[in-house]
Amino acid sequence: MSPPRGRRKGRRWISEMPPVRSFLPDGCPQTEATFLNLEELEAVRLVDLLDLEQEEAALYMGISRKALWNDLRSARKKIATALVYGMGIRIEGGSYVLREVRPGGQEEEAAAASRDAALYLLEKELEQLSARLDRLKKRMESL
Repeated sequence: MSPPRGRRKGRRWISEMPPVRSFLPDGCPQTEATFLNLEELEAVRLVDLLDLEQEEAALYMGISRKALWNDLRSARKKIATALVYGMGIRIEGGSYVLREVRPGGQEEEAAAASRDAALYLLEKELEQLSARLDRLKKRMESL
């Protein structure tokens, strides 16, 4: 067997492990599932859920914009395949580093920058959730 060609895939920074790691539609055998890497999920979360620009999301994950685009395209294709063909989605594996905030020592500035980035993302997520809640309230009032 020949050695792999090209560069190996670099590690991506992800902010948290998802609390739920599999989604199965009703009546789906547990063997029929598509696998989504943790870094692909992070790319979808940052770009599609939090509405970050791809350049911002790429900087946050510590990768190039092209690498982010490849992860995003792959994740969207896997999600679409699962939805259209009634397959489950399992979230596991990948090449990632979990972003941790540890104040103190020599890493204090890096920890502060990481905290700022995490707060920024949480604020963006809160804005999206508030907007969704407002839309749902208006929809309920119209019913």
